[in-house]
Order: sequence, then structure tokens, then C-alpha cells
Amino acid sequence: MSYCSDEDLIAVVMSHEIAHAVAKHSNERMSQQMASQIGASVLESLLFNQSSETKLLAQSVYGLGAQYGVMLPYSRKQEYEADKLGLIFMAMAGYNIDRAVEFWSKMSDSSKSAPPAFMSTHPSDQNRIDAIKKALPEVSKYKKK
Repeated sequence: MSYCSDEDLIAVVMSHEIAHAVAKHSNERMSQQMASQIGASVLESLLFNQSSETKLLAQSVYGLGAQYGVMLPYSRKQEYEADKLGLIFMAMAGYNIDRAVEFWSKMSDSSKSAPPAFMSTHPSDQNRIDAIKKALPEVSKYKKK
């Protein structure tokens, strides 16, 4: 909240978080976790007669594949979706959507280091800012008149 010096910047944060709730991202994450666990169980049953080394290798590969190939990319997709929906909510409520770029730039300036994007649940700061800039013209049509 230290980056939120006025109502527009608070609206950036609040609308983003509300968008996660409206889009039911937590439900989607739970479903993904369950599907991943089912997949791990199926793999375990398929490897029933294999050596412990083979089982360990297969479980490691499955875990890494599920994490980096499905879970993290999907989480980043949800973040982009929450950003865009949040902008729409801001526009509908009469807040200045252009301020979102300012907020995320402040957040970016404050972060010392971040993992590579493919290892993160969130988009890189610059990718997020670029996506927001790209969405602004489309989202402008929702501005409160």
C-alpha cells in the first residue's frame, strides 16, 4: 500500500484482487492441484513394477513438467487476466486506468531482483506493464461517462 498515494492507485490494487475473485482463480488453482495429484497417482500406478530409481526419476520429471509446463504458465495467465479485468472494473467505476502503468512501474522499481519469468507465478514487471499498455485502448471503452 506504500505505493498507493491516492484513490486511483488504490483502485489498481483493489480491482486487480477483485478480478482474481470474480474470475474464480482460486477455484481454478484448486482444480489444477487436484488434476496434478491425480496425474501423479496414475504415474505411480503405471510405475508399480519399476525400480525405485526409475520411479524417482519419473516423479521428478513429472513434478518439474507439471510445475514449469502447466502450473506456473497458467498462474501468469491468471495474473494477466486479473490485470485486464481490473482495468475494466477501474474504468467502469470512474478511476483513471492510465495510472495502472504508474503503479506497476513503481512496483518494478522497488523490486531488487526477480526470478526468470518462466520460474515465477507472476509475469515479469516489463511484460506486465507492456500488456497493460496494450490493453488500455480497448479498456477505455468501459470508462464511466
